[in-house]
Amino acid sequence: MRWALLLLVIAGCTPGGVGPAEELCAKAAVMYERCESRDELDAQRWELVIDRWRGMCRASITGETKQLLPDALALWHQLPDDVKAGLREQAECSAKAKTCAEYAACSP
Repeated sequence: MRWALLLLVIAGCTPGGVGPAEELCAKAAVMYERCESRDELDAQRWELVIDRWRGMCRASITGETKQLLPDALALWHQLPDDVKAGLREQAECSAKAKTCAEYAACSP
């Protein structure tokens, strides 16, 4: 009985699946976190920066913006289409990078 309960808990905690955009943006965010400077940001602010990048990445890939906080959403709506496309290209490149040098080469 305990095993059945444990399996139900595990199944309930398992996400319905991670889509390709989420996976790509998670990889890009890892490289962003590894290679960008924190510039004296405390841990909480740094995490917000990473989360904002992940959200902007997903918006650039899927066009979906419901994950963006109000300030990031306002910024997103101000960006020209070519900048949004550039974010997508940079995210795709960053997700493939294995080193900070490769990551740096992704920036325009």
